[in-house]
Amino acid sequence: MKTYCMTRRIEGIAVLGVAIGCVLVSGMKSTLVSSQDSARPNIIFIFADDMGFGDLGCYGHRKIKTPRLDKMASEGLLFTNFTASSPVCSPSRVGIMTSHFPAQYRVHYALNDTSEYNQGFNMPDYLDPQVTTLTDLFQTAGYKTGHFGKWHLGETPDAPEPTEYGIDESSTFKSNDRNQIYDGVEPHEKTGKLIDVTIDFIERHKDEPFYINCWLFDPHVVLAPSKEQLADYPEFKARAEGFTGTTQVYYAVITNIDRHVGRLLDKLDQLGLSENTLVIFSSDNGPSPIWGIGSAHSGAGDVGPLRGCKASLYEGGIRVPFIARWPSRVPAGVVDDSSVLSGVDLLPTFCRIAGIEVPGEVKPDGEDMSRALLGTPTTRSKPLMWQYRFGPWGRHLQKSPALAMRDGDWKLMMNPDGSRIELYNLTKNPCEVDSLANEYPQIVERMGSKLLKWHLSLPDVESMPVNTGSFDYPWPGKTR
Repeated sequence: MKTYCMTRRIEGIAVLGVAIGCVLVSGMKSTLVSSQDSARPNIIFIFADDMGFGDLGCYGHRKIKTPRLDKMASEGLLFTNFTASSPVCSPSRVGIMTSHFPAQYRVHYALNDTSEYNQGFNMPDYLDPQVTTLTDLFQTAGYKTGHFGKWHLGETPDAPEPTEYGIDESSTFKSNDRNQIYDGVEPHEKTGKLIDVTIDFIERHKDEPFYINCWLFDPHVVLAPSKEQLADYPEFKARAEGFTGTTQVYYAVITNIDRHVGRLLDKLDQLGLSENTLVIFSSDNGPSPIWGIGSAHSGAGDVGPLRGCKASLYEGGIRVPFIARWPSRVPAGVVDDSSVLSGVDLLPTFCRIAGIEVPGEVKPDGEDMSRALLGTPTTRSKPLMWQYRFGPWGRHLQKSPALAMRDGDWKLMMNPDGSRIELYNLTKNPCEVDSLANEYPQIVERMGSKLLKWHLSLPDVESMPVNTGSFDYPWPGKTR
């Protein structure tokens, strides 16, 4: 395991500098944008769904064709230490929108369109619209705000529409939106449709500052690429007539994402907006495993050298791609291996870049990491926390403890009852295969006390089984 893991690190993370021909930077000076010294920048946040850390050529993948995202990375900054706020969909998105760890809002898993389902997971039906969101702040500051694609912050019949969260225009999916973006759209056309709607918004608002959430549904299962998309990978065609190969299906969908992201970047160039537009590409969590429901025919997502997958607090479940392009501000051809960023950091970071003040009552769990985003590696001042109550599908290797905390190079994982304590130095061992808990009891004590204190401060803790994170996961409606 150790030999394999470190080999994958060489092939994955360490190859990044070669993959996009870039160098690490340290101490680079960068100037933050304010409304006083330049036009307010546009921001487009492209958010893939269930894409693995190693799924792009610029992150070391040697078979998937992603020329446009690789080019985006060569024109900007690529981070190797960006983590989602959760290993599953809805809570990860809550972290982005609120800058709070999602357990604070009792969003522990994917929100559904029925109250019975949500109550089974001890969750509300939707994110409280009274909570200040990223889009609230941009809308109040005079930006035109749009949210297109996946929503997944509430879809019961009584759930608020996205426009109640500071969004001027929306066309979404997994929502109670009157403008359902994928009505009548074939599965293989979803990403293309999303980019079409996004481009339309940009063209109509090109003369005023805009903020856009462009949240893809791909490569979330179930995947059904067209014959034309599958033709990009004939070498992975299934041997049996009438069947598609697992890798062929997944690779085709990733390449289709790449193609349409390229269309969006080309449109910015054509409209003369690239120099004043920050474009971010990332993912909400790691990939679905091949043993997952709905992904048996397409579970070829790659986490690079990492352990874990979607629904696991190991790095493969939460560490995801993060690329930033902004020709006039973000240095080109840079890999940042040292700055640790998270989804909860985006609200204060984007606001700082746009010259928007974050109200004191917001009290973000994240922090302003704009210096890192603009090219100066930055050490964060706050630790990152995760609570995940439920389990991944299948293999014990992927089943993490229920709580996790990252502080600097160190990551501590444990269950609320103190079982399954695991400690890793992620700089030296990103694969999380050799726990150092016994060697560093002082670090375990220091971090563990903070992690449990945070856990106990959360609402609805009493409904969480104390041994969640054991190898026998409790699920709603099921006995241990």
